[in-house]
Amino acid sequence: MLAAEPVVELSLTLGLILLALSSLNLLGLMCARLLMPSRRLVAPTYAPKQRPNVLVQLPLFNEGELVDRVLEAVMAQEWPHDRLQIQVLDDSTDDCSLSLSQRAVAKLRCEGVEIELLHRIKRTAYKAGALAAGLERSDAPFVAIFDADFMPPPDFLRKAIAPLLAQPDLAYVQARWAHLNRDDSLLTRTQARLLDAHFEVEQEARWRLGLPVPFNGTCGVWRRRAIDDAGGWQGDTLTEDLDLSLRARLRGWHSGFMKDLPVPGVLPVSVRAWRTQQFRWTKGFAQCFVKLLPMIWASPVLPRWQKILISFELGQPLAFLIGAACVILGLPFIAGTALPGEALSRVAIVTSILGFAAPIGFLTLAGLRSGVRVTATEVLGALFLTTGLLLSNARAGLEALVGYRSPFVRTPKGAVTAGPRRVMHWPHGLPELGAGLGLLGFTLLEEPVAVLYLIMVIGGLLGVGTLQFLDGRALSKQPGAGF
Repeated sequence: MLAAEPVVELSLTLGLILLALSSLNLLGLMCARLLMPSRRLVAPTYAPKQRPNVLVQLPLFNEGELVDRVLEAVMAQEWPHDRLQIQVLDDSTDDCSLSLSQRAVAKLRCEGVEIELLHRIKRTAYKAGALAAGLERSDAPFVAIFDADFMPPPDFLRKAIAPLLAQPDLAYVQARWAHLNRDDSLLTRTQARLLDAHFEVEQEARWRLGLPVPFNGTCGVWRRRAIDDAGGWQGDTLTEDLDLSLRARLRGWHSGFMKDLPVPGVLPVSVRAWRTQQFRWTKGFAQCFVKLLPMIWASPVLPRWQKILISFELGQPLAFLIGAACVILGLPFIAGTALPGEALSRVAIVTSILGFAAPIGFLTLAGLRSGVRVTATEVLGALFLTTGLLLSNARAGLEALVGYRSPFVRTPKGAVTAGPRRVMHWPHGLPELGAGLGLLGFTLLEEPVAVLYLIMVIGGLLGVGTLQFLDGRALSKQPGAGF
């Protein structure tokens, strides 16, 4: 028996209860998505002469190869060109990427398009800083934002701005992401399943409930007055989009969601890139949790039930940190040096059931696009790969809670490439492989039956670690890879 066994058992019980509440939050969103009536934004038709001036901002960072494609999509918008102002916000440090942006902007400027390139030598506040710098150079009443890897359809501005013209209290309209490379691999299909669940289940449920629908950083149109009233873009979190959208809600503004307006984009094609993206999103949500939670609960604008659900939304990514702590706290019980009480045993059973049922239902509700078999493969892949991010995302949550700042790292969407200054401090995937093998070995030695209980954690860590290792091998074979 451990001297600290009561403390360990209490901590583990509380951690499992928090995980159970997180799963119940997903189940609640599922129920809202299934039971609440659908909503549509008021979007009246209007004559071309009534169309306002629109600023289109295109933030880039070392991805100049995408600039021509996104500019082509912007120029194809069904919108008068004399009421369209375009800003290429390119903070690239790569001369080749920057030259591609310069060339594309110069070409359109020669054709009479109102377009400019803003290149900042110092990336103050990262993407938020670039967007804010662009706003200082424009007085357009509406601002559309597209990341470089998205291709808005020609009717995007016409459809997205109509609700903003009809509803003066609407701060922004968010469209749904679609996926250009969904079927490239199991990894891209898994990511698509996760994002579809976010937009078609979570965002749609929040929209139906009347909750604020967070801006997703791209594929949306903002009312300029709402941005200014909410305090503008701020770079103190890695999710400046979530931060601004919630600050706007606290100022009394509302948000709109258009599920029937899909905008195709590119998914990361390597686990390394996807892991980087998920780290940034997880840490950004946790930073907003720390920054905004006191303001949310002090706000007279939000009813109490909305404050509770928004708190769960911001705190949901902290489930990785809580889950990692629960795995560590559970090791003495696996080894038999500590004995679980009746309360802990019951909580563990309930949490395990909810922990499987909630995400499986949540992901399945995103759709049966290619039949039951393919859907099951995507759902299981999403469960294992997401669990494999346990270490990385737990570190993201911990860094946010202790206030450790890290740079905004844009997600590479192309093939695995080696930069001229890339440095590898350890082989890719080693932390996940080491943790997965260590947990597997410990469990087999101490209590082999417990492997069944931890199969998702062990399998996820080994899977993500292996795939990262293979990405690293591919990187090492490229010319100019530095180690």
